[in-house]
Amino acid sequence: MATGLTPNLRTDRIFECPSFVYNEVYQVDGQPRPHWLKFLHALKTAAPSEFARRNGQADRMLRENGVNYHSATDSGEGARPWRLDLLPMLMTAADWSQIELGLSQRARLLNLLIADIYGPRTLIDDGTLPPEVLYANPEFLRPFCDIRRPDLSPMFFYAAELARSVDGQWWVMAYRAEAPAVPGFALENRIVSSRSMPSAFKQIQVERLAPFFARLQNSVRRRVPRPTDSPRIVLLSSGSAHPYYFEDVYLARYLGYTMVEGGDLAVRNDVVFMKTLSGLVQVDIVMARCAESGLDPLELGGYAAHGVPGLLNAMRAGNVTIANTPGCGIVGAPVFMAFLPQLCQRLLGEPLMMPSISTWWCGDPISFQHVVSRAADLVLKPAFQKSGGEELIIGEMSPEQREKTLARVRAEPYAWIAQEKVARSGIPVWSESGIRCGHAAVRAFLVEDENAWHLMPGGLIRVAPDTGPMQLSVAAGEGSKDLWVLADRKVDPVSLLTPRDLPAELRRTSALFPSRVADNLFWLGRSLDRCDFLSRLVRALADRLIGESNVDLTEIRFLARALSEMGQLEPGFVVDGMESQLPSLAEALPIAVYDPNEYGGLARTVKDLTRLASLVRDWISPDTWHRINVTAESFRASPVKEWHDLADVVSSTNSLIGDLASVSGLISDGMNRGPSWRFLELGRSIERAGATARMLISAELKRGPVSPALLKTMVEILDVRMTYRFRYRENLQRNAVLDLAITDDTNPRSLAYQIDRLVSHVDRLPGYEARPLRSEEMRLVMEAAHAVRMLTAEDLSASTPRNVLVALKTVDDSMTKLSDTLTNKYLVHSGVPRQFTDNSGGTP
Repeated sequence: MATGLTPNLRTDRIFECPSFVYNEVYQVDGQPRPHWLKFLHALKTAAPSEFARRNGQADRMLRENGVNYHSATDSGEGARPWRLDLLPMLMTAADWSQIELGLSQRARLLNLLIADIYGPRTLIDDGTLPPEVLYANPEFLRPFCDIRRPDLSPMFFYAAELARSVDGQWWVMAYRAEAPAVPGFALENRIVSSRSMPSAFKQIQVERLAPFFARLQNSVRRRVPRPTDSPRIVLLSSGSAHPYYFEDVYLARYLGYTMVEGGDLAVRNDVVFMKTLSGLVQVDIVMARCAESGLDPLELGGYAAHGVPGLLNAMRAGNVTIANTPGCGIVGAPVFMAFLPQLCQRLLGEPLMMPSISTWWCGDPISFQHVVSRAADLVLKPAFQKSGGEELIIGEMSPEQREKTLARVRAEPYAWIAQEKVARSGIPVWSESGIRCGHAAVRAFLVEDENAWHLMPGGLIRVAPDTGPMQLSVAAGEGSKDLWVLADRKVDPVSLLTPRDLPAELRRTSALFPSRVADNLFWLGRSLDRCDFLSRLVRALADRLIGESNVDLTEIRFLARALSEMGQLEPGFVVDGMESQLPSLAEALPIAVYDPNEYGGLARTVKDLTRLASLVRDWISPDTWHRINVTAESFRASPVKEWHDLADVVSSTNSLIGDLASVSGLISDGMNRGPSWRFLELGRSIERAGATARMLISAELKRGPVSPALLKTMVEILDVRMTYRFRYRENLQRNAVLDLAITDDTNPRSLAYQIDRLVSHVDRLPGYEARPLRSEEMRLVMEAAHAVRMLTAEDLSASTPRNVLVALKTVDDSMTKLSDTLTNKYLVHSGVPRQFTDNSGGTP
């Protein structure tokens, strides 16, 4: 690996790369390429420490924006952070135009190929393609035959993997026609890089990316299957476990589409509908961001979470358009690269304008002999597996491994291809020790609009540390870069929000509110308030455990009991006689707080809060998402050591409570009072009312007088210390504390206040106004309201407050039943759709 480390940005050449690769920055004589001069000048005038600071700022922006992906090789359930090197790759407009011509020709060729594969299959009949290329290919799915609209190209959007060889020639390495990934990552890279280096970005006139996405919008809109001025377009995602879920959310928000999962859609009479709180709403276009083999379990089998039974038949009936048309993904198989030159002559009557990486199909005896003779110089790949999967480098194997591999190929030669190695071009890469040489893999994106193909003036650069083969996967390499295409004219600003000639139809809410989103928002609200309440209990207990030795043990037992009820502590801490069998409370509490695998614990609750927020990221404001993400990052990062003590717990919970308050403020000030806000607030009020009732029950009021220390603890947890002091000074009395906690409807943390909010929210749920009688959910809320409102001053002051305890138990039970009722009535918990009988003949 060539490093060419340069400790100072002010040297003449900022990096060196091997002589056998193309240097993107410097010519053979060592002089900078003309289009790099302005950027190099800006780079050399900046101090190394300043550029390091900007790189750190970019990393922080990506982290706080929650930019991540799940690699297929990752263990566990965590997401990997996205990495961006601020040093861009520069291209001239002229060079990029030549690439556009070559890739546009390939787009036309691939569309004709797809149409033939899932149509007449004349290429098989006339011998242009061997039958094995199709019929042995697991990506060839017969349900996709003859489903495309004749007036539309099957593929309107695709990506190409490019590499530049030592002579400056661009080579096409692979295609992505099935839900092409990472245009959203490329857009985020552009936003971060332009904000981190605004002066350089403006000085050298970089082409904007927004026009490309505007064309993408127009192209999708033109595929509407029925006459309508307002087509309903959804982006179909595989869900939060998918590697590119962040991008699904990002693109849905940026393009203005509703993001859905398979359970959000239903097919009735060959028409696709989205399940919303207001009923079924017809969908016109589905922009699929998922594996096409799982789109319709009724016809394709499988258990994909994004599957919609009947979707393909709705497409055949002409009632919905899926973009790209299902079946386009087959051209991503590398086996077709071996036949593209003759396919281009056969289908277009012209040679390929941009060469493909040299590819040999092992099913052809002559090609296989060539592969065997040159095996040490080639890379073996499965012929039908999309590039980015298994790669076998023969030259790096021992003689025994080589023979085993070739025997494997001889057993099924039709299932293997071999490709040339390409030493990718060298580009500068920033590291803490200076600038070194990396090797660039370029992913370019094209969209068809108005019968012409348009190349995005930018792309995603992945960086390899050496010149060896790199998997064609977004997870491969050391990180990413932005690609700046330099304009040869003044660049005009473009926005996807450009107003049309006609005024918009005024609305107060959106009809497209999926039930799944309501479900996630409801649990986001519950998680937010659970996190806050749990933090206050933990802080109070930790504070007392590190206090003076004569602390009232009644407080400790009360707090431990409340935390045990919430799952934060083992029940043994509140059972007489079992304390000695468990670690001391002071040692156990920090472990329980910081362990993310402790179900019901604080760390797990914070993790759930972030996960739920990510599921509804396109329904909350960017500021709210940013604050939730920063809150979780701060809690995970503090304290940064292998062991924790009670002082750490107090410090962490103090910060967490403040961060959660800012999240609540953003929700209060930033969300419209529509169904999304209402379901989030329903979750919050149910959680707060139930938690408060259970905490008061934990005080064991029936045992008689409550100590002043315990009353003080209750006031602290309910965050009403100032209110109590203003009203009663320091005279702590049980009836006054219970009034603030239960019956005072001016206190936002009281049961009365939360129940009043629930009455208001339930009264405005969809369809409630049409009911002649009280709904089940309203009866549950009113039962809790009646229990609280019927309490008297005498009940609060009684030596054994039986009526208070009955009311608290009623509230707790009502909140549990209310949550279940709302879930069953409005929210979605649909199973994974599947065939009645799977492909193996088994039962479902």
